Amino acid sequence: MARHVKFRAILLALVVCIIGFNFILIGGLFYQNLFYSMSFLFALLLIVRTFNYVCPNCKRSQVMRSFFSYRLPSKNCYSCGHDLESKKH
Repeated sequence: MARHVKFRAILLALVVCIIGFNFILIGGLFYQNLFYSMSFLFALLLIVRTFNYVCPNCKRSQVMRSFFSYRLPSKNCYSCGHDLESKKH
């Protein structure tokens, strides 16, 4: 699976877990809820992938443009157009 597709799949899984957590009745032990723990895991994974998703050619981030500006990664670099899915970097 392509790297940008994996990123989008993790983002979708995070959204599904957050929505699923909102439909569950919350008791005193909410942290034992599967949706809560999975959304926490997917959020951490997404943060790590966001910081590590850079173009090998120009070293620019493919997700974070600035502190408040984000975009979904694609197959090609947004800055230089380099193919990010190629085996040869």
